[in-house]
This record gives sequence, structure tokens and C-alpha cells, in this order.
Amino acid sequence: MNSITVGRALHGAALVAALAMSASAAAAGVADFYKGKTITAVVGGSVGGGYDLYTRALTHNMGRHIPGNPSMIEQFMPGAGGTKAANYLYNVAPKDGTAIGLISNAAPMYQALGGSGVKYDAAKFNWIGRMASMQYALMVWHASGVRSIDDLKAREVIFGSTGRSQGNYMVPILLKNLLGLKAKVIIGYPGTKDIDLVMQKGEVDGRLGTWASWLIAAGGEWVRDKKVIPILQSGLEHMPDLNVPLLRDLARNDDQRAILELVASDAAVGRAFLLPPDVPADRVEAMRRAFDATMKDPAFLEEAKKFRLIIEPMTGEWVQQVAVKTVSTPPNLIAETKKALEWK
Repeated sequence: MNSITVGRALHGAALVAALAMSASAAAAGVADFYKGKTITAVVGGSVGGGYDLYTRALTHNMGRHIPGNPSMIEQFMPGAGGTKAANYLYNVAPKDGTAIGLISNAAPMYQALGGSGVKYDAAKFNWIGRMASMQYALMVWHASGVRSIDDLKAREVIFGSTGRSQGNYMVPILLKNLLGLKAKVIIGYPGTKDIDLVMQKGEVDGRLGTWASWLIAAGGEWVRDKKVIPILQSGLEHMPDLNVPLLRDLARNDDQRAILELVASDAAVGRAFLLPPDVPADRVEAMRRAFDATMKDPAFLEEAKKFRLIIEPMTGEWVQQVAVKTVSTPPNLIAETKKALEWK
């Protein structure tokens, strides 16, 4: 081995050692910061709901995986469909890594569509990871006679909705206005249980809901006994136990696909946690890796099972990409989407 080769090898070894020392020092700095501190998890929902249960499972277990082992507590901040919590985390919450949040999964899409009251930029949040998608399934009652999405080419199918800002309105109205299928939407029901009641009476044929909620509807017997039949799913990922098309796969051109992906982005974001903007990069990295470790923690998985939570983790980096792409949707496609949704 000549002197040049030896020199390069020594230089390479020194570089590796320096990088290792730097990483170690950064980890020590993060641990020193978090030691003895409390992290507040801001929940954009009410006590006892899905937001609460997912956050509770996380806060009970994630502290063990964060350098310095801080404690974690919940702070509930419902209101304005999750926008209140999002605005707080973006503008008011500490930007030192001691506040995380679970906001509406539709926050990036709502911003992109020019929703009222938005005082945040979803692309500038530091997303730390997703616990589960909120994959939606468009279901029809078994007595409706509908068996697949193709049936909407031949006959009018009526869907119930709780309001124009909800997925249970957006998906079926896009089937009608963007894809030319014979879908009709009746809006104004107080809640999904009210839609389920009129669905059983034959006043509507079906509704959109998260796949997780359908699995527990009526104690799970509706899905098990095929009283409700899936005809479409909405999200960016294909659920293996739902053998029906993805909404975006119905697109006939690139513009339609972009619109359908925008509307489906909320399902992909799902139950995703974030840090405010401007948190130091080493703390963001530590929180992301702690989140990833928590998703594999047997104690966490056991608690999630007790709460009957579906766990479909994705990294913070993955969610960040979804948020950035969503809020970067070109203005012409935003205009087309709002027109198809019949939004003014």
C-alpha cells in the first residue's frame, strides 16, 4: 500500500470518526434539552374521540424513545374543523420542540383550496410521522342493488353527506361533476349515524366513511355479513383488504388524476403528528426517529390494540412530501377542483 493510499484511508477514518462524534454530540445536546421537560401534545379534537385515542396511545409510550425521556401530556383544542389547533401550533405554540400536535388530516388540502380561517402553511410544519391513514371507503347498503362503481354508469345512486367540506360530500360529487357518473348527494345530515338510519330505510343508497369506522359499525357485523358493500376507496395507498378501485384510478387524464389526488391527500395524511415550524433540526430528527421507534414498540402496539386502533405508520419525511405536494397544487387545478366541488 503506497503512502497516498494510506493517507486517504487515514483521512476517511478520521472523517467517519468526526461524523460519529458530531452525531453523538448532537444526540447528547437533544437529551440535555429534553431531560426533565414536558412535551404538550395539542389535540385538534375532543376527549374520547379518535384524535384523543391516537394521541393518548402515543403520549403514553413515545417519551421512552425521545433522548432525555421527557414526559408527555395532552391538551385538547377542538374547533373550526381542526383549524384552531393548526393555527395555534403554527403561530403560538413553543418552537423549541416541547409542543407537538395532531390536527385535521385535511389541513393541507383545506389550505390548498383556500379554506377560510387558515393562518398556517402546512408545508412548513415539521411532520414527525403518521400513525394510520384515514382511508375512506364508499359503501352502499346491500338492498340498494348497487354492486360496483360501474353501476353508477347506468343508474342514479344517492349518497348522504354531512356537509360540503366533508369527504362524504367531496368524493360522490366528484364522481358526478368530474367523472360523469350518476351520483347524487343529499347534504345536511347531522352525523354519519343519521345517514346510516336513512340508508337502512332506502332513502339513500350509501355514504363515504373511513374504513376503520366501517369495520366497527354495528359491532362489525355490517362488513362481516355484507350488509354494506364497498365500491370505491379514496386515498393515495391501496388497502389490501379492499378489493375495489382507488378514486384516482378512475381519472381519464392527468388533470383529473391531479384533482382526485388532491382530494385523496387527506386520507394519506391521516393521523399524522407534527412539530411547529422553526424547531431546531436536531430535535426534529430526534422526534421523527422516536416516533418511528414507538410505532414498533410492543407496549405501544398492545395499547393501540386495546383502543382498537388501526396502525399504518409512515415516516415524517413521507408525510412532509405529501403536505408539500398538496399545498403546491397549481392554481388552475385548484380552480377546476373548486368548480367540480361546486364551491364558490
